[in-house]
Amino acid sequence: MTMWASMGAVALVLTACSDDSDDTAASSSSDEQSPLEEYMGGMYSSGFGNRAVSSVGSEDREMSEEERQNFQRFEELVAECMQEEGFEYVPRSADDLESANSEFEEAFALEPEEFAEEYGYGFTTLMAGNEEEPADPNEEIREDMSETEREAYDRALWGDMTGTEEAVSEEGAEQTAPPEPPAPEDRGCQGQASAEVYEQSEGESVDMRDFDGLMSDVSALQERIRSDPRLEDAVSEWQHCMADGGYPDFEHPDDAEQSVLQRMNELYTASQEGEDGGSSGMMTNPFDELDQEELAEIQEYEVDVATVDYACQQEHYLETYREVAFEMEEEFVEQHKEELEQFRDEVVQRGGQG
Repeated sequence: MTMWASMGAVALVLTACSDDSDDTAASSSSDEQSPLEEYMGGMYSSGFGNRAVSSVGSEDREMSEEERQNFQRFEELVAECMQEEGFEYVPRSADDLESANSEFEEAFALEPEEFAEEYGYGFTTLMAGNEEEPADPNEEIREDMSETEREAYDRALWGDMTGTEEAVSEEGAEQTAPPEPPAPEDRGCQGQASAEVYEQSEGESVDMRDFDGLMSDVSALQERIRSDPRLEDAVSEWQHCMADGGYPDFEHPDDAEQSVLQRMNELYTASQEGEDGGSSGMMTNPFDELDQEELAEIQEYEVDVATVDYACQQEHYLETYREVAFEMEEEFVEQHKEELEQFRDEVVQRGGQG
């Protein structure tokens, strides 16, 4: 499991908590929402770069009283569970959570060009957290432990995240198949508390895995848009522009942001390897033990390549891409309207906006 799979959840939460007002940062861009964005929000964008950059932005929104109560109950249950496991856990308050989100709100309030110049795509530059925030007492507790104690603490908090199935292709290459989601009792104190507070409170709430087929169809749509012959000239012009900007090796606009993810995954994987070459598999903060000098280099690279990418897409690619994407998305929405409405309603419900 890469760190970026879990980061997708952040975009979902921010999307669910976004305000739909015409005054939001999402609408401050001159680009209107695409047909699919209207249903999928920040999880999908027909715009530039990181999907969160162009569609997640939101104005300040305080948590509702129900959300605050649910979050407080969740934290209390985690603390009780951890105490039963023999560990100390300090419950966070809703105020702590809102404070932690403040940097995201400020960042996503920027126009896309400003965002690119300051945060790149938002992959490595935002996920490291805000150094000005008060120290997390639970992280301090964890850091004071020995390696063995820390592994036990992580296992109690998150459960065992190592359960991936390995398969071998016809060519003999080892592949990793996604595991079945573990039961709440196997997801540690966090998973158990989440199941009790959020999953059970939804009653007849839809299992998000019911939308796996829809997600596969969306991915297939994205690939069809990406390979549409009407984009060939725009892609070629974008390539020349990127080469002039110092990046001659990219063949497609997706390659620029993927190059950042590849570098970050390599650094993250290296940091997780133990002395024996194995990985603990624990779901800890992915930025805790990274080489900070290497991370800074990747962050600098991300900002630079994203700034060039944004300018090149605006000048040579994005207008044509959106014309093609809007046309194909409209057809997709007509064919999947009921599923998309169910998905949108479920995301909003889980975000507490109902």
